[in-house]
Amino acid sequence: MKKLLVVVLAMAVALSFGSMAMAKNGLSLEFGLGYNPNMADMGKTILKDGENGGADNTYSGTIVKKAILAQNELEVAKNDATKGRLITKVKTDVSAMSSLNVGLNARYDILNKFFAKIGFNYDVVFGTEQQFTLASNANAVMFGLANMSGGNYLNVSASNWATATSLNNAKVSQKWEAGCWAIPVTIGINVPINDGKYNIYAGLGLTYYSGYWAITAKGPAGYVVSNSTLTPAYSEKVKFEASGIGMNYLIGADAEVYDNLAVFIEYTVTYAGGMSDSVDLKAPALKAAMGVDNMVYPVNLSSALFKFGVKYNFGLATL
Repeated sequence: MKKLLVVVLAMAVALSFGSMAMAKNGLSLEFGLGYNPNMADMGKTILKDGENGGADNTYSGTIVKKAILAQNELEVAKNDATKGRLITKVKTDVSAMSSLNVGLNARYDILNKFFAKIGFNYDVVFGTEQQFTLASNANAVMFGLANMSGGNYLNVSASNWATATSLNNAKVSQKWEAGCWAIPVTIGINVPINDGKYNIYAGLGLTYYSGYWAITAKGPAGYVVSNSTLTPAYSEKVKFEASGIGMNYLIGADAEVYDNLAVFIEYTVTYAGGMSDSVDLKAPALKAAMGVDNMVYPVNLSSALFKFGVKYNFGLATL
């Protein structure tokens, strides 16, 4: 795609200087919408990978060695008789993270060939919530699984498991969220066609971005084992944030449909992301599951999407 952009820019330069068509110079205001099917690059984590736990601790006994269960693992556990059918119901509202990218831009065209624009983009994110229900005899199943290989799991006694009655019919949930806003600044070449009724253009620029992804985990007492004890119930939101400056580029075309009013389509790419600051965990259950007291994660806010919108030209050109 980078090579394509270079070719498009080169062609645009050649065509713009060789063209006699007149573009609509001056100030324009643009409003556009785009769809991002995998916001913050979280789809694979939610559906397939989950999050690994600490080396010496696990969620849900010996069912999985994960602190956060992926969607496919939930479905397997629900149907796996060898695991005692600890999970009886699985519910999810959205399969993967997605967002609606909303953008407002001010664009200025000069000399019938060049443009510069600055904008504000905001991602309206549709989160994902996974919820599953433990069996009516979950505490007995957990203890049985813990002893499948002989001996008590992490030396948790039968009496301790028996007191974890909150496991029976209990619900465990994992809610994923993300958000991002950005200020892109782009300069580029414009090629007018038919006296500016149509235009093709390409540009490069820089983007200031700020965004996050987060997970809210909730579970009953006894769901996590820590140092031979069953941890209390927990509910905690862990949020990882990043901000900085990245690169952007775009290729687009517009067509005038009424005096000074045009519709456009753009393919826009933004490179953005970084490592989050350290986030302290508060719930003992999450500390036990992860095997640490704090966490650091990458936040990927890059995107590649098609945007559709409208543009109104106010004129006010000086060149």
